[in-house]
Amino acid sequence: TNADLDKIWTYMYRGVARANAVIANVPGIPGMDETERKQITGEGYFLRGLHFFNLVRMFGEVPLRTTTIENATQIPIAVSPIKDIYDQVISDLKQAEELISKEKISEGRANRPAVQGLLSKVYLYMASSKASGAPGYEFVTSADEMYAQAKLYAGKVINEQTTYDFTSSLPDIFNIDIYKKAAVTEHIFDAAVDRSGDREGSFSKLPNMFLPADRPMTILYDALNPASAQINIGQGWGHFRTESALYSSFAGNDKRKTQLIVSEYTNGGITYPLDITSSSRPFSRKFIDPARIGDASSANSPIIRYSDILLVYAEASGPTPDGYAAINKIRNRAGIGDLNPSLGVQAFRDAVVQERAWELAFEGDRLFDLRRTNTVEKVLVQKYGKTITSGAYFFPVPQREIDTNPLMK
Repeated sequence: TNADLDKIWTYMYRGVARANAVIANVPGIPGMDETERKQITGEGYFLRGLHFFNLVRMFGEVPLRTTTIENATQIPIAVSPIKDIYDQVISDLKQAEELISKEKISEGRANRPAVQGLLSKVYLYMASSKASGAPGYEFVTSADEMYAQAKLYAGKVINEQTTYDFTSSLPDIFNIDIYKKAAVTEHIFDAAVDRSGDREGSFSKLPNMFLPADRPMTILYDALNPASAQINIGQGWGHFRTESALYSSFAGNDKRKTQLIVSEYTNGGITYPLDITSSSRPFSRKFIDPARIGDASSANSPIIRYSDILLVYAEASGPTPDGYAAINKIRNRAGIGDLNPSLGVQAFRDAVVQERAWELAFEGDRLFDLRRTNTVEKVLVQKYGKTITSGAYFFPVPQREIDTNPLMK
């Protein structure tokens, strides 16, 4: 009966229903430009694949709805095995890859690199889940084969397109005025918003979730450059608070800590330090919008980012020249130097997962990384001191779905 899980379930299946409608109806629209028809149908397949990938990672066995619902008799449907859901996700994304030809259309629209990047993440999830013995992935026959596919599709993003690429300046990655306008960006696929939208969903309140509620805040654009511009970021609600174990895990000179986590701010000429043990803790500056209008901002929610795919490529490659080159590119931008060059396969992949914790902090990937590496208890209980009562690897299906779908078990 958790309200958040109920909303997640509802909105993802609403997205599935809309994608099903696109897939069913767009191919039959008369007089439509064929390239546009393929593109929009491909976006339907991409979004359905994305939603089911999220559903299977969150809940495990779920109803696999792939047709539009015309009447109430179609509502009861049993859950499908995890294998069948992955088969559908891969099929949908490969259909999308065939249909979508453009590297970029507009912000928030699916593109070919997004499809290939998501495929790489799907294959990596299956590979690492099998290799680690994570619950539910016994059906995967070969982790090595899945790692090879993950590397193949991540390699397509890295080597076969020019629209999305590595950004050398960490603050610039999340600068709205840059990533929404630049010809080349790290943001392969975002849930895109604009502060001028007329309703929530068109604009975003995401920054408020991170910003403390103390008082209006001014920070340096680049904390390592005293000459950089001062930006007014307002104040927020402080819903998401940085964990002290995460904050302390960064090396002192890691720019992802010094440039992307705010540890002090100014107000009225007074500087206020933020203490990791207090209620107003250091917070992520990835999601800020200095030009926000009240609570409305243009801060996108990143779903597939270039650095994410670079780390997928590294993990899938293992301790090879390709793998080390990919992870060291990330580490050198952060200012922490190369990874130990003599690691074994498991130690290397563990190091990549840890690198993802630092690089992708606050972007919504960590729970999935813990689940696929079978380390939820090791990290959340032993490292963070949490208590897990249920849902470590798969959340329970919302009770409302069980009550209204008699075929659910």
